[in-house]
Amino acid sequence: MKKLLLACLFLLNLVLNAQITLGAGNTTVGTAPVSTYYGYSYVQQIFTKNEINANAAGNITGLKFYLNPSSVIANSSNWVIYLGTTSKTGFTSSSDWIPVSQLTQVFSGTVTNVNGVVTVVLPVPFAYNNLNNLIVAAEENAPGYDENGFANAFYNFGSAANSLLYYQSDNTNPNPLFPPNGVRDDQKSVITFNGLTANATIACPNVIYPVNNTSFVPLSPTIEWNAVSGATGYKVSLGTVPGGTDIINQQLVSTSSLLVPQTLTANTVYYLKVTALNAVGESQGCSNIMFRTAPGQPVNDECVNAITLTVNPNAVCASSVQGYTLGATGSGLVASPCYGNPDDDVWFKFVATAATHKISLTDIASVGTTFSEDLYFQVFSGSCGNLTSILCSDPASSLVSGLTVGATYYLRVYSYNGAGSNQSFTICVGSIPPPPANDACTGAISATNFPYSYTQLDASGATNNSGFLTTCTDGMNDGTWFSFVGNGGNFDIIVTMPSGSSFDPQVGVFTGSCGSLACVETEDDGGDGESEILTIPTISGTTYYVNVGHYDSSDNEMEDIFSINILTNTLGTESTVSTIRSKVKIYPNPFTDVLNISSVENIESATITDMSGKLIKTIENPTSLIHLQDLRSGVYILSLWMKDHKRQTIKIIKK
Repeated sequence: MKKLLLACLFLLNLVLNAQITLGAGNTTVGTAPVSTYYGYSYVQQIFTKNEINANAAGNITGLKFYLNPSSVIANSSNWVIYLGTTSKTGFTSSSDWIPVSQLTQVFSGTVTNVNGVVTVVLPVPFAYNNLNNLIVAAEENAPGYDENGFANAFYNFGSAANSLLYYQSDNTNPNPLFPPNGVRDDQKSVITFNGLTANATIACPNVIYPVNNTSFVPLSPTIEWNAVSGATGYKVSLGTVPGGTDIINQQLVSTSSLLVPQTLTANTVYYLKVTALNAVGESQGCSNIMFRTAPGQPVNDECVNAITLTVNPNAVCASSVQGYTLGATGSGLVASPCYGNPDDDVWFKFVATAATHKISLTDIASVGTTFSEDLYFQVFSGSCGNLTSILCSDPASSLVSGLTVGATYYLRVYSYNGAGSNQSFTICVGSIPPPPANDACTGAISATNFPYSYTQLDASGATNNSGFLTTCTDGMNDGTWFSFVGNGGNFDIIVTMPSGSSFDPQVGVFTGSCGSLACVETEDDGGDGESEILTIPTISGTTYYVNVGHYDSSDNEMEDIFSINILTNTLGTESTVSTIRSKVKIYPNPFTDVLNISSVENIESATITDMSGKLIKTIENPTSLIHLQDLRSGVYILSLWMKDHKRQTIKIIKK
């Protein structure tokens, strides 16, 4: 009986003490599991099976997160946590959220900092199969933020690239059903999984650089991976075939990085494997990652070798071409009347099929030695050696008009900044579709079943009809229209753009009739490609008209592809989406003498610097009009210092 009792106590002790901790000892703060320095956040993290390194499937009974014992999280304590499994090892874009429908809500409530630990006990354990990677998602719903030395509070550690996706905002409490575009990162929360038992064999390292399946890797790269707890060393292998060791053959390394000892071949695929060592042995089941080295000089480095672009029949870029400026040289053609440094220009050409086309650069990524995603493009008529500039575009997407059908036009793409600044990108030429069926208020698409969802693929054909919508104080373009009938509850209207979009929409909601609209509310919180979320209380039986158009009320700019979702809360309780204040808008840009600035009540001061970083002007407590007639023509950086200690930076162009 005594032996049986001791055995039971031993097993009970194993169960009670079963836990796996990742990132132990790290004290760098970051945005996971929630962002404490912003009012609201939604964060998803991917922890790989190899990273967790459990000895078997098991039930996760709780989670622990770590921070300084003195950190305050009073305004960041209202959490909802979801768990799930996935085959993904990272997020592929800023909109690559794992749907909530594929996750399980395991906790909802208030958390506290107890001696540097936030402990979350799951009311119902989550069964982890130890076959897939694990998703940990958390939303923080308490308004306000915690200062904590002007930084986030929770401890993070460096992990696999793009294994974290987060959204944080003082303005918008995101709805996990339709989260806005976020930011990818490799800093995940130091975390403990209660209920799981660690494998006796040491875990595999996560390679931080190069990222799996990445391109444009330098020919003499430094390989980096995360430090594995308990590791006494690492083995590195690199080859030209999967599992190959012809470049590096299981080299023993004591740190978590290694400079490849020989110059690699350009535009070649390599396979890398890193394992960890401890007294027990070597980590098992570690995966190979693959990467491609940087290519040589682009084939379209000069105008005479311009790559031909196929003109798409609409604004959806089914036909596009990938390009890059790395390794390109200048063509000897000055930028004027455009801006930037065309020391790495590459060339394309197309035959016009209409008087107006849309040029778009998407999937822009920094691939140079200096991080920069600032691309510029210029369109020319004529022929190589006799070119006339007809369009300059710093925005990633612009309309070029006044074209002759059947004529060939050239365009060059270059990084805005100088040496070391290079990008890869995708380029396409689109056509403007006819006005959509819901171009006018009288043709509004009626939303009758909720949640309602619609993707407007032909938004670029929308017209401004009879002019700008100025019924609300903050005017906007007349874009495309939708309608619904109120039920006495709150309605959430959520507008999102595809990844890489540069469309900056505004949402307006109106009552009355199409010929006599009354403003209910309007929202223009986000910038280029960012979501807009608007919540309104409704009156049962009243028809509401929704317009999604470009935010500007003085220039008729083109709309672009977007998706609209309309949700209703029939009980009229507090909505899942809230808005506190709007993002500052600067217009016109380029400007002549005066800049208009919105939401000045949120701005403490403004500074203007030139492109070399030299301070030109400081403006304390700016008004809605900034007079800059004393500036010379050129490009400047306007920094707005907000009263909540945030900063917004905008590039402005003086004509």
